Amino acid sequence: MSTTYRVIEFILELGPVIIVPVILFFIGLFTTRHILRNLKNFAFILAGTISVAVLLTIFVNFFEPISNTIIINSLKEFKVIDTGWLVTETVLLNSPIIFQIIIAVAALNILMLFLRFTRTINIDLWNYWSFLVIGSIVFAITETMWIGILTALIVAAVTLVLADVYAHYIDDYMGLKGISNPQASVIGWAPVTHLVNFIFNKIPFIRRIHLFYEEIQYKLGLFSEPLIIGFIFGFIIGAITRYKTFFLETGPNLLYALNNGIRLSIILILLPRAVNLLLKGLAPAIYDIRSFIRRRITKRDINIGLDSIVLVGQPSVIALSVIFIPLTVYIATLLPGNTLLPGADLIIIPFILVWVVTPSRGDIFRSFISALIVIPLVLWITTDMGEIFTNFFLRNDLSLVEGYTEISSMGGSSNIFFWMLLQIIKPILNLFL
Repeated sequence: MSTTYRVIEFILELGPVIIVPVILFFIGLFTTRHILRNLKNFAFILAGTISVAVLLTIFVNFFEPISNTIIINSLKEFKVIDTGWLVTETVLLNSPIIFQIIIAVAALNILMLFLRFTRTINIDLWNYWSFLVIGSIVFAITETMWIGILTALIVAAVTLVLADVYAHYIDDYMGLKGISNPQASVIGWAPVTHLVNFIFNKIPFIRRIHLFYEEIQYKLGLFSEPLIIGFIFGFIIGAITRYKTFFLETGPNLLYALNNGIRLSIILILLPRAVNLLLKGLAPAIYDIRSFIRRRITKRDINIGLDSIVLVGQPSVIALSVIFIPLTVYIATLLPGNTLLPGADLIIIPFILVWVVTPSRGDIFRSFISALIVIPLVLWITTDMGEIFTNFFLRNDLSLVEGYTEISSMGGSSNIFFWMLLQIIKPILNLFL
């Protein structure tokens, strides 16, 4: 393995939890004269991202028992298994053109900034993986380098434009000025939510229905506290998990449900604090970078492209995730045309819900309807992409998971840009199959 590939593998292994704070720290060395303030910002961002990532992992794992209960009691046969990051990483590390794609995407970003097609500087090197997977898959099919790179560039261009379009929603709703989210696997769902809101605004009566998360908190008072709401939802989820034997073995099952309530309460209490810790360093760091750009480079308002891990801990996103992580598994058991068993990549659900909640500005009613549309689309697309990812695995003499005929990834395979582009160019790609 070449040095370049070792560096890329190292970056992939680190993940956004480390990469985002480190990049912001090194940029801060050039953009601020206050070294100690830059170091303090780095410490807060690093501590915040690690805390959010750990708590988010615990949060998603909390739903594993109820997910297993749903699957066990389903009569549906799944042929595609969600193997999560494993399949995505395998595609990347077996591709010979990832370095070329990185250079091409970075050059495209600079060119688009120069031509004023975007205001986003994508410093999120880790999330280049979205473009690397796209280019690598197309190259594996066609064995033509320029086609793979061009496909990745098309998706990257659309991602940068959409990141700009929806950056002001991050500012308006989350209060984070100057941040955009050029993460192809999640930002693509923002237009779907936008369309839902547009349609609702045209329908009499429905356009007047609003249910904002903040208003719910205000009206519920004490019952809106994370401690209380987390305990109630956790207890209900625990009871549903043991529903078959709940009244047969009331004592142990009641203790299990109570334990679930306490666990979810703790998670919901700690997550907002982790987010506040992150923002305590992120807000001044972004301000310093944008001020430097305005002083030394251009007067234009520039957006700093970051991973959605800086957005996913918002209370409204987590509240909707409590419902939709187990509901995604349940929908998978009922959805016609879906043969995917959700599993390893359920952690992508809160990240997708960022772009369900944010364009709706925290309107839970509209966010819920949007999510009911987005989640089935994610499942269908991931199922449809299973054949392509499986063929890549088999070409590289890698074995499939026993009991399943295909593998896929909800995070890596459900990129709506890539899927739509594939539908357009499939007749051409079929010539290479």
